[in-house]
Amino acid sequence: MSTNSNVPPLAALIYPDDQHDIEALLESVARRLQQSGRNVGGLVHHQSHYANGNKCMRLLDLRSGQQFEMTEDLGGSSKACSLNPQALAHASVVLRQALADGVELAVVNCFGQLEAAGGGFVQEIAGLIGADIPVITAVAARHEAGWQAFTGGDFVSLPVDEEAVLRWCLQQLQTQGTEDLPC
Repeated sequence: MSTNSNVPPLAALIYPDDQHDIEALLESVARRLQQSGRNVGGLVHHQSHYANGNKCMRLLDLRSGQQFEMTEDLGGSSKACSLNPQALAHASVVLRQALADGVELAVVNCFGQLEAAGGGFVQEIAGLIGADIPVITAVAARHEAGWQAFTGGDFVSLPVDEEAVLRWCLQQLQTQGTEDLPC
């Protein structure tokens, strides 16, 4: 695949820390592309709550529908980190498989605290970009400095707007030399 050197194959929706509808936007764009025959893979974030009110975070594999529960219910009074590192490792397989399968475009749920510290999915994102597979992700404003350091500023900043995100994705797919399918 060859990409247009003027448009990096990496895009981020940088959003205010208190905005929480980014994942629905990313999933909607991915589903629209998939429905038009595009090979789109990756992970999106779904959030709910445990019975005790604690946050429950899951990652959804866009291709298989498999879900990875990223948090553990540690009880209503717990203040400890509830991230399940084993689930993170299992979810990373989705991104590595997307790379191995040569998806046309990858969605990575977010560039968050773990990624800003050099962990999380940074190796998977780098692998996808290194294979010229366009990647789109979301970055909360509080992690923007880490994102800038990771990318060296070589990314497209997209507005939190479904049609703008879809246009960028289609532009990337056209740059790869694939036919333009209607969405």
